[in-house]
Amino acid sequence: MSLSLSARSSHGPDDRELLYSELAAHDRLGEVLREQPERTFISDWNGHHPFVRPFLGEFADVPIVDLGWLGSYSHMDEDLDLAAAIADLHVRRYGEPSVTARRCVPGAGATSFLTTLLMYQFLNGVTELAYLPPVYYNAGWWIRKLGFAVRRVASDVDFAEDVCLTLPSDRCLLWLTDPVWFAGVPVRHETVNAIADWQQRTGSTVIVDGTFQYMGWDGANPEATERLDPDLTFRLVCPTKTLALHGFRFAYAIVPEQHASAFAELHGRLHGAAGLTDRRFAHRAVAVLGTDDGALPLMRFARTRYLRLRATGAVPDAIEPFSGYFAFGHPVVAADRIAGMDIACFGGTGHPGFVRINLLNSAAVECLLDHGA
Repeated sequence: MSLSLSARSSHGPDDRELLYSELAAHDRLGEVLREQPERTFISDWNGHHPFVRPFLGEFADVPIVDLGWLGSYSHMDEDLDLAAAIADLHVRRYGEPSVTARRCVPGAGATSFLTTLLMYQFLNGVTELAYLPPVYYNAGWWIRKLGFAVRRVASDVDFAEDVCLTLPSDRCLLWLTDPVWFAGVPVRHETVNAIADWQQRTGSTVIVDGTFQYMGWDGANPEATERLDPDLTFRLVCPTKTLALHGFRFAYAIVPEQHASAFAELHGRLHGAAGLTDRRFAHRAVAVLGTDDGALPLMRFARTRYLRLRATGAVPDAIEPFSGYFAFGHPVVAADRIAGMDIACFGGTGHPGFVRINLLNSAAVECLLDHGA
């Protein structure tokens, strides 16, 4: 991997078509799924696991009328106890002392925050951004709709060999997705360190889409991106992804303290109040993640399924994952039996035949194991 600073300004050639090609790949996949519904969608974003009730505990049986005043709006960002609990989770459980309650803006769902993160910069006069692939497709959609000029500063996704990182020489807005979620690998420490050094030199703002952070197969550890300047970094975290409880909507942004009030106001104006059930679930999710095991039972479950796919020869070649419940590998099942998200969906190159595999999707896993049929 090579790292360098570019001599050219961030106002150089526009790479938006590179980014938009990821959206086009998603659209092509959608056409396949509509026209050939008999295929098994092994990259599916939905999944099931046996830990739903343990994660929910008594919350699973609470009648809706016991949750609170059903005729009142539930503003998650005004819940000071929730913000304090989130900060305590990061300090005590994750070992990230820079996270304070004043920096935490909770809300309903990671997608809503992708919108707010981009809109906040746009309304503050930012018209261009640099990025490292991949960019989650909903963020890419908003980047296109808001008309940002785009510059790609990495030659490939971060797990590829010989990735060249070319950071702008002047101050800019940088979008970083960590981990490379579709393959279950964190962004390399040397990449994060280079960005941290560059951020200090240039005073640049970094947005970290950390939707899939804190999902390590060996436990939840401090994230490398926590080392970025807290006064210049916006970071997204999503406990519903961590617990794979997508039926609830809860995420939060960790933002510079001086921006927290304005950011929370914009988020509320864009998306309104959270549902009461989601707000109550948020407290439960933070409490579960703060236990000794946290999401480890789910991560072990995903790891066991991955190892089974490799041991049976169903997926003989893969990027070795370390976190989450997605893997990126080359299944041997007949290509016309499956539909999957290939490297084109994520802005990368190479890896022919590789697709994202949802390890929590039982139908997908069984389809891959049935490769000899």
